[in-house]
Amino acid sequence: MLDTAAFALCREQKLSLVVFNVFKPGALKRVVMGEDEGTRVS
Repeated sequence: MLDTAAFALCREQKLSLVVFNVFKPGALKRVVMGEDEGTRVS
């Protein structure tokens, strides 16, 4: 579940969020490396 406070803060600061499954093997590494993983919310 996406934390609404984090989402609101990112919207106010014009930052994007990447929502992804932390239990999927290698997902966190792909996000940190800037690879296509999860859903980008802007």
